Amino acid sequence: MTETRRFVLAPMDGMTRASFRLVCFEYGAEGATTEMIQSLALGRAKRRLSDTFAETMVRLPGEGNLAAQLIGSVPAMMGASARKLTDMGRFDAIDINMGCPARKVVGSGNGSALLKDPDRALAVMRAVRENTDLPVRLKLRLGWDPEHITAPELARAAGELGFESVTVHGRTRTQMYSGDVDIDGIRRVVAATSIPVYANGGVTRARDALSFLAATGAAGVSIGRAALKRPWIFDDIRRLEAGEPVTERDAGERVRVLERLAALACGLRPEPVAIAEMRKFSAWLLNGLTGSADILKALNTVVTLDNYRALMDTYLNTLIRENDTQIHPELAGEESLDTV
Repeated sequence: MTETRRFVLAPMDGMTRASFRLVCFEYGAEGATTEMIQSLALGRAKRRLSDTFAETMVRLPGEGNLAAQLIGSVPAMMGASARKLTDMGRFDAIDINMGCPARKVVGSGNGSALLKDPDRALAVMRAVRENTDLPVRLKLRLGWDPEHITAPELARAAGELGFESVTVHGRTRTQMYSGDVDIDGIRRVVAATSIPVYANGGVTRARDALSFLAATGAAGVSIGRAALKRPWIFDDIRRLEAGEPVTERDAGERVRVLERLAALACGLRPEPVAIAEMRKFSAWLLNGLTGSADILKALNTVVTLDNYRALMDTYLNTLIRENDTQIHPELAGEESLDTV
């Protein structure tokens, strides 16, 4: 299968729930991947899935091309999980996670820990491929550390096994999210396989995505943390490619996005839980607006969707009255998103 997707939303644990994915699709994302689905949970036929785990696998009407992200390191369990995901009839592909650098993940031998054990990684890849008729994708980093750069080898194997694509984050696990993305390293992965490679890492704005695509020679770009602060980045990319002007989104649009996201989230989770999670999205999207610190403080006491909307509307109306709805660069800090 030849992919036509170019700019897609990267999976982020605790962030890329169906509500956020749908907002990104509405702004033009050409694909997305669920949060991590643990093979240990999904592979046990008798285990009753928790509400939180089940939410991970929700797909909302309007979502475009969507892959289920499967994580684990036991081939038999990964194969069983691939069958279960396939039988759900809910996803367009299965994406194997060999890129997550989180300590709790690699400590269990999962995620990027597999980059230290190519034989086990290959066994996992074969088990998933043999147990689904869905397209299979692979997400990985360049390697565990500079002495263990295994991404080209695994990308080559993915092509030989008939995988649909590979996404490579241009850093090693030991780098986590620090340091420069290794453009040459990504190029070597592109050169190692015949299937499409998606470049990931270091994109903050639309222009970065376009230059990243050109520099790496990749088939597309997987955008993660930048979308948390700018879910409209996919529309910005479209505008740049069309020669249209791209400017910062004003307070009106940012508040509308937050209220849309809050409504979707509350449809999937209890309101107090969903609204509590909206605090981090509110902080990112309101960054650079006058008075946003006061609103974020007030959000700590909000637990219902109606109250969230009322607070956001009051804030927006205040900015409109003061003719102060534009982003102020001097107020906009670049908060760390390294924890996602």
